[in-house]
Amino acid sequence: ISGQYFPAVQKFVVLELGMTLLPVASQEEAAQLIIQLVQEQTKDQASNPFLAKKCPQLLEASVFQTVQQIPGVGKTKALLLLERFQNLHQLCNASVQELEQVVGHALAQQIHAFFAQAK
Repeated sequence: ISGQYFPAVQKFVVLELGMTLLPVASQEEAAQLIIQLVQEQTKDQASNPFLAKKCPQLLEASVFQTVQQIPGVGKTKALLLLERFQNLHQLCNASVQELEQVVGHALAQQIHAFFAQAK
C-alpha cells in the first residue's frame, strides 16, 4: 500500500473492523503472519472474524433510510429492526411484543403506534 492510501486503510482496519495493524517488512512476512493468525484463530472458531456469521445484506439503502425516519429510531435500531423483520411489511405488521424483543418496551410501543397511525 502506498503512503497515499495507508492512513485511510489504517483507519478502516483499526476503527471499522476492530483489528490491530501489525508492521511487516515484506509480502512474504505478511503472508506468514496471516497464516499464523488464521491458524491461531481457528482454534476458537467463535472469535475468528473470517468464520463469523455475516450480517444479512440490506436489499436497498432506501429501506434502511426509511426505517430511520420512524421517531426514536436511529442507525443502530434500524439495523436491528431490519435484521429481525427483514422488510417493511413485516415491520409494519409486527406486534408490540415482537418489537420489544428488539428495541425494548417504550420504543416498541412508539413504533407500533407510528404504524397504526399510517393504516
